[in-house]
Amino acid sequence: MAQTFHKHSIGYNPLLSARDWTVWGCILAGCLAAGLLLNRWMPNEMVRNILIGSVIGQLPSLLTCLPVRGTVNAAGETAFMGRVQQFGFIPSGETDEGRIFTHKGPRWLRWDSNRIVIRSADGVLHVTAPLYFYRQLKRVQA
Repeated sequence: MAQTFHKHSIGYNPLLSARDWTVWGCILAGCLAAGLLLNRWMPNEMVRNILIGSVIGQLPSLLTCLPVRGTVNAAGETAFMGRVQQFGFIPSGETDEGRIFTHKGPRWLRWDSNRIVIRSADGVLHVTAPLYFYRQLKRVQA
């Protein structure tokens, strides 16, 4: 199958909305609070390792949601939309940005940055998608 999604750039902000930043901050604050509580019962070296591990453990989920911006030619639109649905994304509305597709999991498990935005202009689709979706798409199309 031919490549349908042509990457132009990768963004640097994996957290799209204030909600994403709030959730990430609460997770980090929870890890720090747990570390402070554990500090009373465990040696300091272990607490430091737990805190470092919790921060490092969050990095893969943040990095895989970096926004990839690209285009899809009109000829590949049907195949691309089929892949969007195949990977578990469902339509969730339309805004000024374009059509928005979010993952079909429960709302409380979704990040606002884990979405696909598709805008049609100049006979092509302008797409913003998470990095992990782009990598899955490349793997399937190779």
